[in-house]
Formats: sequence, C-alpha cells, structure tokens
Amino acid sequence: MKITIVSAMFPPVQTGTSFYTKNLADTLAANGHDISLVTVENNNLPSQSYNYKVYYLKALHVPLPGFFKHFKISAFYLKNYSLLKKVVLNSGADVILLVNHYLDIAFPAIYAARKCSIPLICSVGTQLQSSKKFRNCLLNFFDRLICGNLIFPFCNKVIAWDTQILKYLNDVHGEHVVSKTAIANYAPNGNLKNYLAHKQNYKMHNQILGVGAITEQRNFLPLIYVFILLAPVFPNLKLKIIGHIYNDEAVKLAYANGLGNRIVFTGEKPHDFVIEEMKCSDMFYASLTGKYIGMGTATIEAMLLGVPVVVNTPSRLLGKITLNDMTNFVSSYELSYIQIAGKMKKLLQQKKIRSEIGKNGRKFVSKNMNWDIVSHDILKILSNTKDEFKKNNKIY
Repeated sequence: MKITIVSAMFPPVQTGTSFYTKNLADTLAANGHDISLVTVENNNLPSQSYNYKVYYLKALHVPLPGFFKHFKISAFYLKNYSLLKKVVLNSGADVILLVNHYLDIAFPAIYAARKCSIPLICSVGTQLQSSKKFRNCLLNFFDRLICGNLIFPFCNKVIAWDTQILKYLNDVHGEHVVSKTAIANYAPNGNLKNYLAHKQNYKMHNQILGVGAITEQRNFLPLIYVFILLAPVFPNLKLKIIGHIYNDEAVKLAYANGLGNRIVFTGEKPHDFVIEEMKCSDMFYASLTGKYIGMGTATIEAMLLGVPVVVNTPSRLLGKITLNDMTNFVSSYELSYIQIAGKMKKLLQQKKIRSEIGKNGRKFVSKNMNWDIVSHDILKILSNTKDEFKKNNKIY
C-alpha cells in the first residue's frame, strides 16, 4: 500500500507523538509498504537516513512557555500546500494518514487529500484538556470550533489510540466523529528485541522513576505527595523525574518538604538516557490529571523492560485487552495518596511482587502492544477506508 504520513512531530523532537510517527513509518516500510513522510523543518536535524523519503515543510517555531515547547506554524506558508500535494501525487499515495488533529499541518493535509482525490485518515493520540476549569472550557470551545468544523469533517476516518481518546472524542465532538472512529493502539519506541534482550534485576535500586514533560496534565504532584509518605520508611530511596519543566509546582513542593536532595528533576533527556534510568529503577510511576487518562509511551516502555509500573489509567484503557491490578501493573486509579503509598511500599519491600508484576507487564506489552500488531490494525483501517472511498466516489 502507498501511504503518505503527515505529522508535525518527528525526530529529533522527543514526544510520544514523534516516536509514534517514526515507529509506525519504520514498521510499515519494513513490511514492504511505500511510505512518504511529511513533517515540519527542524534546525536540529540529526544525520539519519530512513527507509522512506522524508519531506520537510517550512515552519515558524513559536515557543509557548509553560504549555508547548515544540509548537510550529506551517499552514501560513502557501508553498507547503503545493509541496504536500506534489509529494502525494509523485508517490501515488492511496491514502493520507494525519497524526494528531490539533496542529495546523492538518490544513495542507486536507488540501492535498481533496486535490488528489484520496481519503484522509486522522490518528488521534492527544486529548486537549486542562485541569483548570476555565482553561478547559476554553480548550473545548476552540477544539469544537476549529477541529470540529475545519478538520474532522474532512477526515474520512478517525483512529483513536485508546478508549480514553474515544471518550474524549465523544464528549467534545459527538456522534458524528465517533461514528467514523476505530481504535488502534500504540506501542513502545524502538525495536522490541532490544527491550526483550534486557534482563531486569529486581534487587533494590532505591529509585522510583517518573518520565514526561511536567505540565498541568502531568504535574507529578501526586508522586511527590506519595514520596513524602514513603521517604521516612525508606531513608535511601530517591525519586528521579525526567522531562521538560513547564510547571514547577512539583519542584516547589519537593523543596518545601525538605526533599530537594532526594528528588531529582533532570529536565528533558535523550531517549537512551531514559531507557537506562528505567533499567536501574525499582518501579515506574505515571499519573495524568484530567478527565481523560491514558498510559503514555514511556509507561509501556518500562513495562517492556520488566519494570513494574504504577499508573492511574483505567484497566479497560486498550479496549478488548485488559490490564489487571497487582498482576501486570499497579493501579492507582481514583486512589488516595495513602493507598497508593501502601501499594508502592509492598513493591519496595517484596522482591517477589516486583518481579511478578514486572515480568507479567513485559508479557502483556510484548504480546498486545508491538508495532507489527499496531501496524496490522492500522493497515486494515486504511485499506477499508480506501475501498469505501473509491466505492462512494466511483473511482475504479
């Protein structure tokens, strides 16, 4: 199949969407599909080659302090529209797959799809939300106004990464979007074999790890409060949080409680650094604040390495496949800090529990969340959408 993938997020940008785009493109190309990838220009491009052509649209970088480090505007450059159209025509693409819906690269993708008479499929992995009521209402308003009127109506199909994304689409955009939405999950960044080659050592490392940009939706405050409860019980225990700091409430809380020497905020680090830190951690903690709670790429990477994860996601996040509390992960969903600390205390005190949950988590991810499975599910959606589009538009 010939596929043009369009995404504003692509390496060297360090985000889940960036990793998703690259890994999906890599897997599809490795399986013999003709991939052309369109993203926005980046001044920090590495000297890296891919098994597919990568095209760069002109973009203006607009840093949004405290909100979005990698925001770039590309739709105002009129040449981008003709360039993307040219890429689609020259590649003979059957479909355009747009990764995420809320950035303005969607508009050149819509233009190219309509001009080339091929379907546009949008893969949604990010829900626009805020823990602050007014800001959340504002985000929902603009989400409905812009995405609801100018993007989703031009998408022939929508792919939701999980059930929480589907719920978000239903609540914000309603049945007219959900009716054309299918679920296809995501997978860890990189080669599965590299993760499975690691043998996790379940002796005490005295480190809890958290990974991700520190934002409103991932402020790490719950983890700090839990660590405050654990710190007196485990005097050698340390907490490390890796990610760009947009919101400094967690930093202030750590120092206010005299834990500045035991809680380390590293800032954003390369992916290899994150993986090595996972390997020497006793557990991985993930917690999103908001109405819609996902799991994140880093969480499933930790699971694949055999590290037990504590996460506040619903057990039915992935649809048909179910996570089981204290079996393949540790659920902190809707629990108090005292309850979460109690569960984490068991993990820290008992090597057997750490080992069992870590190994079961690895089996769960390797079986259900690898790129061969994800790409297979997405290909089925793309192929069916292409056939339906041809039928409805009488293209033979």
